[in-house]
Amino acid sequence: MNQYAPHTPNAHQTPRQNPNAPSRRPSTIAELAERALENIYDEHRELKYYLRIAEKYRHDAMDFLQRGDLESAFVEFARAATLVLEKLPTHKDYHVILSAAQRRNLGLVRIQFTVTLWTR
Repeated sequence: MNQYAPHTPNAHQTPRQNPNAPSRRPSTIAELAERALENIYDEHRELKYYLRIAEKYRHDAMDFLQRGDLESAFVEFARAATLVLEKLPTHKDYHVILSAAQRRNLGLVRIQFTVTLWTR
């Protein structure tokens, strides 16, 4: 890269990551929670689809956390937790596809989620 070339910010950078971006106020918890619940669940989709999506949200949250984007990490963790702890147990196939041990393990997400947030 030419040292004299102007810096072109990456389209995926948030204002926190891009020092040339104008500052903005941080989102409130309510605003972040609202973002987390947008288009999160359709009861007609397959249970396995949502298990994969919940894992994707968790993985994305860890990536955002490592980059220091705490707002996006919060939103993705909240999406994963909402799916696993609130939405999936109401799915018509929850008790059919998942064994008792698998359901118990999904319930452990509540503990892991809380520990992750409090140890960071």
